[in-house]
Amino acid sequence: MRPPVLEYAKLEICQNDRIALLKYNRPSSGNSLHPKFLRDVVTAMQWTERESSIRVVVVTGEGRFFCTGMELLDTEGMSFEIGSDFHELNRIFITSKKILIAAVNGPAAGYGTSSLALFDLVYAVPDAYFFTPFVKWGMAAEGASSVSFPKIMGHQRASLLFIAGDRITAQEARDVGLVSKVLSKKDFLPQVMQIAQEIADSPPVSLRTTKELMKAPVRKDLLDANDRECTVIHNERYGFAEFQDAVSNFKIEQQEKRRLKSKI
Repeated sequence: MRPPVLEYAKLEICQNDRIALLKYNRPSSGNSLHPKFLRDVVTAMQWTERESSIRVVVVTGEGRFFCTGMELLDTEGMSFEIGSDFHELNRIFITSKKILIAAVNGPAAGYGTSSLALFDLVYAVPDAYFFTPFVKWGMAAEGASSVSFPKIMGHQRASLLFIAGDRITAQEARDVGLVSKVLSKKDFLPQVMQIAQEIADSPPVSLRTTKELMKAPVRKDLLDANDRECTVIHNERYGFAEFQDAVSNFKIEQQEKRRLKSKI
């Protein structure tokens, strides 16, 4: 079993081919969603879906961040339309028969937060934090989160993230049901991999059946939400005036930060 060799996603096979460890691999940009990054992550997930021996997929980030959402400085080729890599990645997460585990090794912004509700289990380090600045960037909810977040935490708490732009801690994310458990930072990934091994060693048919019973009532709602969100973002948000203004302001802020830093 040879996983594909990719630039922006690292894929390792562990524990007698039962566990796939997928690392987002753009640490210099906080593992942000560049088009090439998305293509590699989709390729990795498509490969794991085809491998029948793999029962559990653990997703984590390389470096200090889990995932910081959409790339704002280099967006050439990015697409949110139905059938795009972004749309397809959400579809894979929603329909996957594997047990999906997110190992949130650091801050998660935008899609790094919104995608977590598509996983079966989410573990986080104590100093991770979560926020979804969709309105700030002139965008909209994504990753089927317009359905999953209100369902998990209620409309008002979801609005604190999506509309008010609040930032929450790992403990707060656990309290609202977005994070399964907060684990110690020391040996964080080995702890998650140990949990993954225990799950992968479970009776396989029982594992698949239990996940299917839990997912079946919500799968269509999540798929429909993914379609709606991607359609709105493609037709009304990404590349339009509010988004362009937000990106321009962000670039100015970054230039000013670099200027001030150069004076120190």
